[in-house]
Amino acid sequence: MENDVTVSVSKGVFIFANGFKRNKKIKQKSSCLFNSISTKEPWYVHFKRNWGLLENEIKQLHHKTYSLLLNDVVSYINSFQHNDQSFTPNGVIPTATLLTGVNQPDHVSQITTLIDLTRDNITPHVAIINSYDGSSIKLMVENMIWQLINGQNILSDNSEDECLDDSNTIIRPRLKKSQCTMKILQKWYHNKYQANLSSNIRFSNTRRLLVIIIPDFESFNCNILQDFVMIISSHISTLPFVLVFGVATSVSALHKSFPYNVSSKLLIKVFHSHSSPVFMNQVLENIFLTPTSPFHLSGKAYELLTDVFLFYDFSVAGLLQSIKYCMMDHYFGNNLKSLCCERDKIDKVILELSSEDLENVRQLMSFRGYLEKQNCRIKIMLFEDDVFLREVLCKEMYKLRDYLFSFHICVRLLYIFVKDLPKNILGKSVREIYSKCATENISVTTGFRECMQLINFQSQLRLIDNVKDALKTVNHALQISSPVKPLRTTPLKNNSNNVKMFDSDFGVAFIKSVRVHMMMFLRQLENANNEVTLLTHSNDDKEINTKFPGNRYKLKEKLLQATRVDRVQSEFEMIRSRFVSYLEEVFSKGLLPPHTQTFHEIMFFSDVTNIKKQIVGSPRGALHTALNNPFHYLQCHCCRLPSLDSAVDSLPDVCLVYKLHRECGKHINLYDWLQAFAAVINPTEEEDQRQQDSSIQTRFTRAVAELQFLGFIKTSKRKTDHVMRLTW
Repeated sequence: MENDVTVSVSKGVFIFANGFKRNKKIKQKSSCLFNSISTKEPWYVHFKRNWGLLENEIKQLHHKTYSLLLNDVVSYINSFQHNDQSFTPNGVIPTATLLTGVNQPDHVSQITTLIDLTRDNITPHVAIINSYDGSSIKLMVENMIWQLINGQNILSDNSEDECLDDSNTIIRPRLKKSQCTMKILQKWYHNKYQANLSSNIRFSNTRRLLVIIIPDFESFNCNILQDFVMIISSHISTLPFVLVFGVATSVSALHKSFPYNVSSKLLIKVFHSHSSPVFMNQVLENIFLTPTSPFHLSGKAYELLTDVFLFYDFSVAGLLQSIKYCMMDHYFGNNLKSLCCERDKIDKVILELSSEDLENVRQLMSFRGYLEKQNCRIKIMLFEDDVFLREVLCKEMYKLRDYLFSFHICVRLLYIFVKDLPKNILGKSVREIYSKCATENISVTTGFRECMQLINFQSQLRLIDNVKDALKTVNHALQISSPVKPLRTTPLKNNSNNVKMFDSDFGVAFIKSVRVHMMMFLRQLENANNEVTLLTHSNDDKEINTKFPGNRYKLKEKLLQATRVDRVQSEFEMIRSRFVSYLEEVFSKGLLPPHTQTFHEIMFFSDVTNIKKQIVGSPRGALHTALNNPFHYLQCHCCRLPSLDSAVDSLPDVCLVYKLHRECGKHINLYDWLQAFAAVINPTEEEDQRQQDSSIQTRFTRAVAELQFLGFIKTSKRKTDHVMRLTW
């Protein structure tokens, strides 16, 4: 039943009394089709669990990496909390300059962590001002005061002025942003911290700092920042401000933006953050390039992702999202990939595989190589007996786990011995060496042989230090590794004709053997004698003179032979040669590439071609496809073309203009272009009628403007009725 108050003959806006309450619409959660179908699948359960574990490790590493830096910044800010002399009438503002690097997408978590630490340990009054909030000095000051007054309970711009509590009573409206001025801030701060103080309580013990964080300093207008600093400086005697600048490039950017009269108002202290490549190496080496990682990338996949990082954005967050996309593509729709799990869950996962999943196992490329090594009876059993196939799969997955453990440890050992060699033949970091080792058999490459030759020339002290570092790496790996779990006879039943279980030469046993030999060589190198013995061959001078009388050349040759010195290797050099030979043997066995292992497709992601299309965008190609063949994206029948070179009137105007402009040269006559456009739009009309049609001219003008906005053409200064083509 309609309310009589809202009944009217004409349409209008009806104003209700203050007692009117808006009905809050509760948004119902829409059920996702993907969640209802796939969330219970084994591949999705393991993917979600494994990525959650990786995310927790990433957060811990992020906190560990930036905790020292951010704690130093917080300590610097806190030093002005109880210091009356820090805020003098001279107008000097304490300023912390945080050099964050050029990877802007990664600054969000860093600045968020800094805000949380500041609010928890120093003051709740923290304001963060981004470049889009500082288009004018008025807007910048209003945003700052709004956040300082409201503290942690900051309302968004689209929030209502009136708020309802749990009892649906109206709370007093908050201060509007348009009312935020420095006078209001002074009054608020005086009422909050100074008005109710007794005479025997010092102001410095009860006040709270006003921290202002500007994360993207280079994006601001220099004049606006100068005015902002001068305004803050004029109120520093009554309001304890502290500035935090996030500078992406260097401190020189701050000095170039501020003249002397402004920079003299800042008490600047610089804090250096880690560079993007350093943090990227830490993420990869400590989380993904480890034997405990549930997901592994091939060497080419790592090369692609690191190339995108180094040549495009320097964003670690973008790199992690790319790895997550690779992991999603690896797991999606294939329950066999659920074997990317912990070692103690392999048996359970294999028992849950269906007959269809086992058929997918038989279709793997690495399974064919394994099949060729078996006799005819085992081949028949592998194809007909699912129970026997489960046993073989279980055995090979344990062997693959042992291989991964040995492979990653050997990669780090190789890095220790080659990192200080000249020219960095194999790379400067673990990820570079891993990419080479995962792509090819590195022990047969020329670079590996050169590195072994260079190691054979190292000094005794350097070689001893490298061996000690290698022992630390091996001991640390053996401490965190889980012991090898003995495989039970079979998941379901005994098979007397089964192949031999656990014939792997990798794993913890292999690394323990390496540790024993390393310790033995270390003792020998420390106790080795480095003195060299020289053996000389001398003959009687009389015999030389009598044997070759008057023959100078024969005499010279004989004297040279007499003075020749035979050098005998020292004890250290002999031990070093044996040690280098042992390293070659270890690396030739432990650094076999992953594609040589059976069922490596389950653990390793190597579909680089498909991922490259998704990660590395090609905007020019996509734009050309959209304009040349809009049916590719729109999928409408009116845009379907008999051939890509044809043009029909049902195409969008910008597509039609784009097709016509491709037929022209460097300079395009606008009149001829318009006539060609009109001929396609209305092919039956005569030329005079087309010229009088204003709608065609309007559509053409708009399409040309859109094409100019996209960067395909520009106006020409040579001829007023021509445009210049910018593409070819």
